[in-house]
Amino acid sequence: MALTWEPRWEPVVVEYAGMKIRTCRDRITGMIACPICIDAASECLGLKPSSVGRKDIEYTFFFTERDLFLHIKNHSGRLWVKERKVVETEVEE
Repeated sequence: MALTWEPRWEPVVVEYAGMKIRTCRDRITGMIACPICIDAASECLGLKPSSVGRKDIEYTFFFTERDLFLHIKNHSGRLWVKERKVVETEVEE
C-alpha cells in the first residue's frame, strides 16, 4: 500500500451547464484538478506558467464536473481560503 500519490495528468476539457474549462485529469483515478489551484497551464496543458505564486494553496481535486465548477465559482469570493485566526483568552480573577 502506498502512502503517496503520483498523478499522471492528461489535458481535458470539462463541460458543465454550458461552460467549458481546460484542466488536468488523472489517468488512473479520474480525479479532475482545479486549474487555478494547481496552475494547470504549466502542469499538463503545455503553456507558460502563471506568474502568480501558489505555494500557500492546497491542491484540490474533484470526481465530478459539478463540484469543480462550484469550487471555481467560489474562487472569486475566496471562500475556500482558510485563514488562521488568533484567539485571545481572557481570564477573570
